[in-house]
Amino acid sequence: MIAGIVAGLVALALTELVRRNAVRLRLVQIPNHRSSHTIPTPAGGGVAIAVVATLAGLAAGFFGGTDLAVIAGFAAALAVVGYADDVLDISARWRFLIQFLVVAGLVWIIQPLAPAQPLFAGLAGAVLVVAGVWWINLYNFMDGIDGIAGSQAIAILGCALWLVHGGDPIEALWIAATIGAVAGFLWFNWPPARIFLGDVGSNYLAVAILGLALHTSAEGTVSPAAWAILPAVFVTDATLTLLRRMLTGQSWFSAHRSHAYQHLSRRWGHRPVTLLYLALTIAWCLPLALWTNADPAMAWLTLPLAYAPLLVFVFVSKAGEA
Repeated sequence: MIAGIVAGLVALALTELVRRNAVRLRLVQIPNHRSSHTIPTPAGGGVAIAVVATLAGLAAGFFGGTDLAVIAGFAAALAVVGYADDVLDISARWRFLIQFLVVAGLVWIIQPLAPAQPLFAGLAGAVLVVAGVWWINLYNFMDGIDGIAGSQAIAILGCALWLVHGGDPIEALWIAATIGAVAGFLWFNWPPARIFLGDVGSNYLAVAILGLALHTSAEGTVSPAAWAILPAVFVTDATLTLLRRMLTGQSWFSAHRSHAYQHLSRRWGHRPVTLLYLALTIAWCLPLALWTNADPAMAWLTLPLAYAPLLVFVFVSKAGEA
């Protein structure tokens, strides 16, 4: 609790500092045809999250949480790339290469896969790396309206904190500190936002969540199936949108405003949609993740049960329609 409060207050102060110096830092987002906002707004608020959570991760490493320090380090590295992209617009080729290296590095160091035949382990590792890179990109795609990415991070990490309750206290402290850091930023990002997360923040949070999933799966405290369920709201919207755009001949690799949450926000506004997605994660995904973690053998039922209604929801909400 104390770790979360301290992290939140520090992130609050740092976010305000970034906001006040956004022009000098070249972190102002100008509205364009794909924006969901209408006025120039400071971006890069994720810098505060990255700084606070990384310091907490390094402190965890000092007290024995080696994997947590590794996760924080990799997340910070990709956050730096995100900051550079926010300012300089790095080419997609280089972004993908660095993302692959970061995810492959996490998988290699944390070793989340059970011992198996070399061929199977290699194939499973490759699939895991591709899925991890998609997760990083989809998290960025879903950061398109006020408060949605930050609130989802708090929900997912909060669920993870519940699942690891009674386990490693250093792990719990780092999760709590990261939640606090996001909450401090979210004070300024809640609709109507006074600052945006930016690629620096979405990259950091995506890698932090991915790394925590790999780490807790490897140590056996949270099942991989439970982790697959927790972000189901984001995964279904982003994935169905991509597939639908590909199948209908749209330019699936270019920026757009055709995710379900974007269609809904144009009708209802940012705050109702952000709250709806938050409610779906807490009221639908969390109970199913808890069930799955308590009885991993039921994953054959809980995974489709989690995803099927959400797929219907985002399809009806016009995910992928121009």
